Amino acid sequence: MRKVLILLVTLIPLLFGCTTYNPQVNLPSEIKAIAVPVFINKTSKYNIEQYVTQKTIDEFLADGKIAINEDERKAHGIVKCRITKYVNTAIRHDENTQVAIEYRLRIYVDVYFFDNKNQRLLWKDNNVWEETTYYVVNNLGMPVEDETIAGNRVLDKLAKRIVRRVIYGW
Repeated sequence: MRKVLILLVTLIPLLFGCTTYNPQVNLPSEIKAIAVPVFINKTSKYNIEQYVTQKTIDEFLADGKIAINEDERKAHGIVKCRITKYVNTAIRHDENTQVAIEYRLRIYVDVYFFDNKNQRLLWKDNNVWEETTYYVVNNLGMPVEDETIAGNRVLDKLAKRIVRRVIYGW
């Protein structure tokens, strides 16, 4: 009897502790569908706005908590973003040649969420950023990447972060 009690006391917390966590949707109840217009690109980096806009839409669709409406006039909410900075900095150099071998890429966006029905701004987050590092030379055993691959990785992270902020509030 005592062994059964010890087993139950041990297993019950484990069973309840292993349940999946589903974060609460943090959207106003009247917002059922949103539009995501093409991001505004204020940087000199050509065409990144197309990529990150599509990735953001894809992330909303994958999440499935809110519908996407391509027509801004029919959407209940609108997510507007402006890419404000694209900062690529050399952070490690070859000791002999002083040529950069590792870079840090950071991209900043301003995010605005509008209630289209009531014509009001629900919230805005300025200077939201994500970053990555990448190597352009393989002398440390790290995979070699170019700036485009690293940029896409940062934009993917930004898309996920924007979706989390809109749907879950964080």
